[in-house]
Amino acid sequence: MVINIRLSDRTTATSDDPLGRDWYGYDPGATPEQLWANNRGDWFLDKKRIASERWAALNYLGEIVLVAELNDPAHEIVTGTDTGRPKKALIGRVLADGHSIHQVLMGTQVEYPPGSRNSILYRPDPETAVAANAGPAEARDLAGAGGQGLQMDADVRRAIENAAQDRLMRHYRDRGWTVTDTRQNRPYDAVAVRDTERIYLEAKGTQSKGDSVIVTRNEVGHARQHPGLCMMGVWSGMRLVDGEVDPRAGDFRIIDFDPEDRQLRPRDFDWRWVDP
Repeated sequence: MVINIRLSDRTTATSDDPLGRDWYGYDPGATPEQLWANNRGDWFLDKKRIASERWAALNYLGEIVLVAELNDPAHEIVTGTDTGRPKKALIGRVLADGHSIHQVLMGTQVEYPPGSRNSILYRPDPETAVAANAGPAEARDLAGAGGQGLQMDADVRRAIENAAQDRLMRHYRDRGWTVTDTRQNRPYDAVAVRDTERIYLEAKGTQSKGDSVIVTRNEVGHARQHPGLCMMGVWSGMRLVDGEVDPRAGDFRIIDFDPEDRQLRPRDFDWRWVDP
């Protein structure tokens, strides 16, 4: 299930706000991280029920505007309230554009029962929707497949994404670049700076042969706005052993990320840098 939270318009918080917030509600000018920090609590949430949940989504006027992955089954008890019932603040991280769960949920509508004043609504696990929309087996990320597909297992996906990101950043740091992780709120995963040079990095990890990788519209748009300044690190043939990425498996290569129309097909897009 996913925990859906309905937001009102931005409201100034009281001076004794239990989370120390200046405001809460929906602010279209806020970053995703600010929106999450100011709306992750304080809510009446059943401790046992939310302990097993992995996703949360904020919606405004019925449209999902933010998706987060929950990473602490205990979450945070909000103190300083006088309701007699303990409230909770969720602990998690905002999902970036390009994450499969983000793609499934963002912009979709949340329908509450008529007349409902409850801000919390539980809906089916979005991974079910991802699987249903994935199509045939070749659309999934499988060892031996030609190109990257959707990874259905959230733990595997997170391990692969983190390992590919770490390897890409380490590659440039070892060569004298100062690298900053930006994957949470930018259409690129990292920025690398050396002397007067500045480049943008995108990391892709896949268990497939890596002939193509999934790229989002925002990633393509940013690369086209910065021609010659975007590089992609592709780690293909990745393998997990007991839940851990095997650092010796697969191939890692750096590719100029200058996507052209003829190299793209909608999914968002598959980018194939080698002509068929």
